[in-house]
Amino acid sequence: MKFEMWSVWHYLLMLAPVIIMTVIYLLLRKRSYKVRYIVGVVIGTISLGILLLRNIDIYVRTGFCPDIIPLQVCHFGNIMVFVALIFRSKTATSVVWCLNLIAAFGSLIFAEALEGYSTILAIRPQTYIWGHIFIVLGALYAVIMKIVRIDLKSFFCGIIVLLILLIPSIILNSYFNDVLGMACNYFYIYNPDGVPFGFLYIGERAQYGWFTINWIYTVLVVALALVVMFAIYNIQKLLYLKEKEYKTYNIFTAAKMRKCAK
Repeated sequence: MKFEMWSVWHYLLMLAPVIIMTVIYLLLRKRSYKVRYIVGVVIGTISLGILLLRNIDIYVRTGFCPDIIPLQVCHFGNIMVFVALIFRSKTATSVVWCLNLIAAFGSLIFAEALEGYSTILAIRPQTYIWGHIFIVLGALYAVIMKIVRIDLKSFFCGIIVLLILLIPSIILNSYFNDVLGMACNYFYIYNPDGVPFGFLYIGERAQYGWFTINWIYTVLVVALALVVMFAIYNIQKLLYLKEKEYKTYNIFTAAKMRKCAK
């Protein structure tokens, strides 16, 4: 079965996470928080399992390659969904909701990579499809089902996590591309291939020994990402207009509170 862009199946792929989320919401909207949390655990576990299956398949078939390192936005997105829903982490949820949601949904819309497979029934295209679906689903579930409420502090903690991941990504992008000759584009920060950021690629790559970087492009991409993330963060706040004091706690804080209450 061959994948075709803008076919009926492609439109269904784009709608899939929204359809699944709608069904889940209708089934769980009146259920207890415990039930909703358990369903979130299942979603988070599946999200991580998809990434592991993908990486195992790559390693078995081709050995080590840059794709195995989960520094691409949607690859660590599967991990962040797991952390957000299992541990009720505000920081992980802020990353998933503010960044991974948009990136993963964009990958479902611009899914040209699927056209390169002779059949979408193989492991790699299936993990591409379901990996991105579960990132979008996990982000929507955590926020819409009010498993985790993101506050401004957790938003900035998420930014710090992303900046920490960004530093090795920039270094490894240059090392794999410029030294080893292996295609690598973590965070889409090496060049705009795969994302519509071509208009941001201004100037040339500066070279420092073996390391190269386009400073203007890097700064502009990071700045654009921060603006978009802050806008998405504020959208989440609309859910709590009538519950401004609503708070959520990670599983460790919640356990301590229960212990103190006793």
